[in-house]
Formats: sequence, structure tokens, C-alpha cells
Amino acid sequence: MSELAEDLIPLLSLAILFFVGLGLGASTTLDDFRKAFKTPKAVAIGFLSQYLFMPIAAFLLTLAFQVRKEVALGTILIGCAPGGTTSNLFTYWCKGDVALSVTMSFMSTIAAFGLMPFWIWVLIENALDSAGTQVDWTTLFVGLLLIVLPTCLGLALRNYNTERKIGNRFIWKWVEILASVLGAVFLIVAVVLCFLAYGDLFSDAGYEVWSMCAILQPLGCAFGYFVSKMCGMSSTHMRTISLETGVQNFALVLAVIQLSFKSDADTLEYALMFPVCYGLMYLFWSPIIVLLFRRYCCPPLSKEEFKEVQVETDNQNNADVMREEENKERV
Repeated sequence: MSELAEDLIPLLSLAILFFVGLGLGASTTLDDFRKAFKTPKAVAIGFLSQYLFMPIAAFLLTLAFQVRKEVALGTILIGCAPGGTTSNLFTYWCKGDVALSVTMSFMSTIAAFGLMPFWIWVLIENALDSAGTQVDWTTLFVGLLLIVLPTCLGLALRNYNTERKIGNRFIWKWVEILASVLGAVFLIVAVVLCFLAYGDLFSDAGYEVWSMCAILQPLGCAFGYFVSKMCGMSSTHMRTISLETGVQNFALVLAVIQLSFKSDADTLEYALMFPVCYGLMYLFWSPIIVLLFRRYCCPPLSKEEFKEVQVETDNQNNADVMREEENKERV
């Protein structure tokens, strides 16, 4: 049973990436990207926090706790991974800027094609002197493509499906619902299979691994939040950048490690130790961070902000009405 679970985990991880990317694209419009780039400063802060602070923080944690190289490899891969798409949902719950969150998630995934190999070369092959530990580049790029391509497909469907409906809903809406449900189901199944296949990792991981897992996500969120504050960003952008910095795409890392070191059981076990334990701590920290943001960091809108929200909502409603009228005229 454990061998079957080990074989299924990378496939499920890739399936999660596909369906999450598809759902992300189907829930996004081109206007979301235009809106996000009206605040380029926020995009730049989030990007630098994601790809400068997180890889270096993960590397420094491995030095501070003096873990073995295989464990450090998994830790650094998590640190240099693109932002996790669940950050978009958390941003929505925290009343953040969802358009900015979606844009940053998409940009970090595109940038990962170049920056993940760069940080692997700098931190793993050189700083750790682990040149003999080879990451499967094909798996890495396939995993990234399984996020980018479905996202583009969903985005195209959302923007071109303006007439055809099934059961009173646009096709893109059904795709968004189906992709979200399948992504969640596959994630739950993958977590269960991790327990079946690698349950011993939780007991074998020492306090060093658990300490790093407990530190990395809240450290990233705190860095993104306070750097944004120092740069004069709004509370809404501070929460958004915080979540984009701290939430990593560990499903991608699980697939890459599993397929890269499948023939080397010893390296595979230790390389998976941090990502698997990190996934468990992720389930612990994420609701706490969301609750903290909602409870203490969501000030009521000022009169000016409230008016801006009203104007934006009215504009969106007017655009929807005009689109409906244009469709009727075509018919």
C-alpha cells in the first residue's frame, strides 16, 4: 500500500497544480491584471520578498539548525518555490487585494522558470556543495507548465465566454467550480497518501526540522507585511503581500523531489522530510494568520475608500450590463 501511495503522490501533486491553475485562470479577468499593475510598487515589493527573502531565509535556517544536506535541499526548494495559489483564497478571506494576489501568483510562477534553477544552482549546488544531488529539471518545468498553461486556458475561457451558458451559468463558471472541487479533493487525497507513504517522517524529523517548519511561513508573512508597511503601502496591500510572501507552492516541490530521487531511497526520504512536515505546519499556520489579519488588521474603510469601492462596483456592474446588451444585439 505504501509503495502505491508513493507512486500516486507525484501524479496527484501534478493534478493539483493543473486544476488549481485552471480554476485560478477561470476566476480572473484581464481587468484584474490591469488593476494590479496600477500599483507597480506593490507588485515589486511582493516579487522581491518572494524571490529574494524566502530563498535566503530558508538557506539561513538550514545553517542555523545544521541539518544534513538532503534535508537542506528540500527546505531550500520550498523557499525558492513560487507562491501558492491558495494565497488568493486567503487574501479574499482577509479582505485583501485579490487582483494583486492573483497577479503576483501568476508572475511568481512565470519567474520560477528562471529563478528556481538560479537559486538551486547558487544555494544547493554551490553554497551547500551538493552538485552531486541532481534535481529533475524536466519535472520542474513540467510542473510549472501545469500551472501556467491551465491558468492561461482558464483566463481565455473567462474572457471569451460571454454568451454561451449551461444551466444559467457561463461555462467558465462551471469550469471554476469543477476545478476548485477537484483541486481540493486531490489535495486531501495527497495529504492522506503522504501519511500512508511517509508517516515515519513525522516521527523521524527531529526538533530541528519541526522548528524550521514552524518558523518559515510566519517569518515570510511577517517580512512581507512589515516591509510593505515601511514602504508606505496600504493595509490592504500589506495583507496581500504578506500572504503572497509566506505561502509557498509545496505541491510542486513534492512532485519534483519525488520524481527526481525516486531511485535513491535515502536521499528521497530526507529531501521530503521538510516539505511533508511543512505541509502539516501550513495547515496549522494558515488559518491562524488569516484569523489574525481579519481580527486585528482589517480596519473599517474610510469614507474615501468606501466611495472608491462603490464607484468600482458601479463601474463593474455597468460593464456587465453593457456586455449583456451587446450580446443581445449580436443575437
